[in-house]
Amino acid sequence: VLAPIKNLGLIIIDEENDPSYKQTMPAPRYSAVEVAKKLAELNNAKVILGSATPDIKNYYEAKNSNSLFELKHRYNNASLPKVKIVDMRLERGLGNNGIFSKYLIDEIKNTVKNKNQVILLINRRGFSSYTQCMECSTIIECPKCAIPLIYHSSSDSHRCHYCNYEIKHLTRCPECDKEDTLENFGTGTQRVEEIAGKIFEDMNIQRLDSDNLTKKNEHFEILEAFSKGEIDILIGTQMIAKGLDNPNVTLVGVINADLSFNLPDFRSSERGFSLLCQVAGRSGRGKEEGKVIFQTYNNSNIFLDKAREQDYESFYENEIEIREAFDYPPFAKIIRIILSAENNFR
Repeated sequence: VLAPIKNLGLIIIDEENDPSYKQTMPAPRYSAVEVAKKLAELNNAKVILGSATPDIKNYYEAKNSNSLFELKHRYNNASLPKVKIVDMRLERGLGNNGIFSKYLIDEIKNTVKNKNQVILLINRRGFSSYTQCMECSTIIECPKCAIPLIYHSSSDSHRCHYCNYEIKHLTRCPECDKEDTLENFGTGTQRVEEIAGKIFEDMNIQRLDSDNLTKKNEHFEILEAFSKGEIDILIGTQMIAKGLDNPNVTLVGVINADLSFNLPDFRSSERGFSLLCQVAGRSGRGKEEGKVIFQTYNNSNIFLDKAREQDYESFYENEIEIREAFDYPPFAKIIRIILSAENNFR
């Protein structure tokens, strides 16, 4: 969007709701979408923002400026995949304390048996989401960012996904200095890959996230192998939720559909809904009908139901009422001021 193009007439931004268009680190900090709008204004050009799950703010502006255009049908008039919600609390009641429901395990086995492929989404990297001392209850945090460090089993390290601070081979609690008292909790892509490998021993399983991409263009190699049918199950984060057009994928499983809805952000409902709809869209893109399974521990989440129905308009009507009641964007603008220094200051 910053390229010096002469005689600019049209700017198209696909998946305009993707948060990666906004750069917060390092400087310069900017939104490519806002830059595109200003660039179009300066050049008397047009901007097309495209998405199956538009940004709430941009959708609101489009609806109220008579500039909304809708495509009512999928490519080739393909039908939407059927979505089933599995309540993991009921699974626990039946004695299944694992991360895979019996229903999802059976569906994965049937899908691969029928020579089709599976995508499993867990929107969290690493092996576990936090580590806690069982003696003094201390949670291992980043000293710079004050957030829990993520454990990575492949490198036996605890890493901060914000500033890349890392502790390797941690065996003692840094607070009470007790040894062998640290326990890992939560689930990341590495743990899902490890457990899936034990359940589906005869299947070819591959993980795709930023942690296992060690060389240039490695993700292209993984995706190419997946498109050729060489991988039965592809496990990943939101990297695999968008853009994949593999007609042989007939099953998508979301290991924990609650994760994105529980973030401390007023946009968490929007981002959770968008992610689930986007990954659901990877299933059934060919001739065969697709299936999608959302595993949840909160079956009463209204936005999870909206994602199951893949009904953006209904989701928008609910969300815009909440935004207006709390005076959130698009009804107001929010600015974040960050003060930082090498030393503590008051």
